[in-house]
Amino acid sequence: MGIPAIEKPEMNAKEGKELISVALDSMTDEMVVELARKAVSAIELLDDILQPETISLLRKLPETGKSLENTLDMLQTLEQTDTLKTLIELGEMASSLKASITNTMVTDLTEKAISGIELADDLLQQGGLEMVQGMTNAFAKAEQNMKSTDQAPSLRQIVHSLKDPEVRKGLGLMIAFLKLLPSELDKTTKQGS
Repeated sequence: MGIPAIEKPEMNAKEGKELISVALDSMTDEMVVELARKAVSAIELLDDILQPETISLLRKLPETGKSLENTLDMLQTLEQTDTLKTLIELGEMASSLKASITNTMVTDLTEKAISGIELADDLLQQGGLEMVQGMTNAFAKAEQNMKSTDQAPSLRQIVHSLKDPEVRKGLGLMIAFLKLLPSELDKTTKQGS
C-alpha cells in the first residue's frame, strides 16, 4: 500500500501574477512595514554570517565535528559527575582570592620568597645540600643498626662507645652546634625586627 501521489495543479504565468497581485493588495501598511523590517534584519544577519571569519569557521566545522562531539561528551560527563560544578566553584574561589589580594600582601609574599631564595642560596654555597644528604644517610644507617639489635644499648655500651674517635667527633660537633645555636638565633631574630 503506497501513499497516493499528491497532484500539483499547473499554474500558468497569468494566474501566478494574479495571485501575487491579490496578495499584495490584501497587505496593510503595518504588514508591509513589518515585512520590510524582517527583510532588513535577515539581510543584516546574512551580512554578519557572510564575513570572511564566519565563512572560514563554517568551513572548519565539518573537519572539527568529531572533536566538538568528543568535547561535548566530556562536558556532559563532567556535568553528570558534578565535576563541572566543582571546577566552576574553584574558579570562583580563585577569582575571589585574586580580588582579595592587596598590594601589601603581594609585597610581603615577594619579600618572603626572596628571603627564602637567599637562604637556600646561602645553604647551597655553604654545602648545605651535601650536609643534609650526609645527615640523612647517617640517620638511615643508624636506624638500620638499631633495627638489627633487639634491645637498646646499655649504659655501659654507651660509655664504652665514647672511646670511639668518630663518636667523640660527632658529639663534639653536636656540643659546638648546641653552644652556638642561641646566639645565631638571637642574631636572626634581631635582623627580622
